[in-house]
Amino acid sequence: MRITMRPSSPSLREGLAVAELFAGIFRRDVLAFYPQSRLEPIGHNGVPTVLHPGPDFQILEPPTEAENELEVSMFGLRYALSPRPGGRFSSYDLRMIRAIGAVLSLRYHHLFQVAHLSRIELFRGGSEDHYVAAFVEPQGYAPTTAKPSRIASTILTLRTAALSTYENRRVSTGALLLGPGDDPRPAASPTPPDALDYVAELTSLKSIHRLCDGGRTLFLVDRDGKLADIIDVERWATETSTSEAPAIPCARIYSAHARATQSGGHICLVLSPNQEIKLFAGGLQAFAFAHGRWRILDPAAKFAVWEAATSQPKLARILFQTALDLAESRHGGLLVVVNEVEEAIDRLIARHDMLTPEAPLGPPRELTPGDPLAKRTLHYLARNRDVTELAPAVLEALAGLDGALATDREGKLLAFGAILRHDASSLPSPTTAEGARTTAALVASKFGPVLKVSEDGVISCFLNGARVWDL
Repeated sequence: MRITMRPSSPSLREGLAVAELFAGIFRRDVLAFYPQSRLEPIGHNGVPTVLHPGPDFQILEPPTEAENELEVSMFGLRYALSPRPGGRFSSYDLRMIRAIGAVLSLRYHHLFQVAHLSRIELFRGGSEDHYVAAFVEPQGYAPTTAKPSRIASTILTLRTAALSTYENRRVSTGALLLGPGDDPRPAASPTPPDALDYVAELTSLKSIHRLCDGGRTLFLVDRDGKLADIIDVERWATETSTSEAPAIPCARIYSAHARATQSGGHICLVLSPNQEIKLFAGGLQAFAFAHGRWRILDPAAKFAVWEAATSQPKLARILFQTALDLAESRHGGLLVVVNEVEEAIDRLIARHDMLTPEAPLGPPRELTPGDPLAKRTLHYLARNRDVTELAPAVLEALAGLDGALATDREGKLLAFGAILRHDASSLPSPTTAEGARTTAALVASKFGPVLKVSEDGVISCFLNGARVWDL
């Protein structure tokens, strides 16, 4: 239904005020996920003659190969949504934009439905929490939905738990939310009749923080939001998954969490010891809440870019896995795959840092043990090694040293703990304001694909002198 009004009508001015209010909220929250995007009105610089009575959010023009801009509609008013310069909206991004529109539309309708049971829950917690929930489970925010979102409620529960301590230690916990699919476990037990709701109020019970650590054990939440059981996540994943590793790498300590969501539509949410909230769905980690904001990870698309750049699937997976493990342990690192080794020697990697047979053996005799070049005495531990054959823990230890770990295209280890050579003055002025590791990554990416791991847990990929994604 549409309401047609004259421009001079006071009710139209009130309607436009509401429309602009929700458009402003939409703009603010889209910018929170996509800081460099722009939302601008199309064709209604004056006052329109037709205004819809509800948001009726739609994406009118999905982007094409030649056009990156989106056209969206709210209250019948059209807006142009543009990505950051040089960027594109992926299918993940379109899904998130639709989720933001769906939550705002539902909130608008609930403003006039005071008696609706899920009205209060829709306004509890952060708006971003509901956007993430609507992304993962769109049906939970359909206009006809009768129940509040279990995902948003679980996020609020984890947020509340993060404010608590147990025996002077930060709380870590997690929950596996049963999906709509059949439970594949042979001995699945029904929810006890006196089961409690898994909600934020449950965190007031101090003993509950000891029952589940989020790493080895998870709370099992049934389809009605009841706390049904405590499960061993590794055992659950073994019983429900047909693979021993996620299709897309994730941090090794959360491999079972990802596998637990590969089938059945299950969703796993974890509050980690780093006080980061992780959301697993579809066999991969889809979101992370850290440093006060949600990040869309889209690891499948980002791993595909990295894998294509290295041209070696096994090497790509191992280095990607190592970067994820370093990020989870909050250790920085720099992983470089060198395209042409001879070009990199002395231009990027000092000859004395190379592990190749022609490199000098051992440090010069005149060096003192504290001299940086004295680390050559340890080169024999990694000389003539292939990173695809190293134990994961050993590779992580080598990659976690100050400096860079470099391999050739076949995975042969060229250097570890190497201080890369670069001329920062040759880089654009905004780049020179970056940290030393970022500057080194930008320069090294001219010699081959690079993964940079920050100590705050963010992984960045650099190709051909540019940052192409953050994870």
